[in-house]
Amino acid sequence: MPNLRRNRWMRRAALVALAVTVLFAADRAAEAQTSCKVCAEQRKACMKNYAGLACKTEYQICLKSCKPKH
Repeated sequence: MPNLRRNRWMRRAALVALAVTVLFAADRAAEAQTSCKVCAEQRKACMKNYAGLACKTEYQICLKSCKPKH
């Protein structure tokens, strides 16, 4: 029984660590955006491979973090 509980705890800890890593990576990628044009290009590429809703969400997140060129 103790090993089963330990395994469950380890799986949960690994999933939490993975989620934090993914969120951190997404935040870093968003900060790296230099132009809002990149968001449009990424959306166009996304639409070739994925459903519109997923691409729309990604595009909206990108737009929130992009820096318009002056």
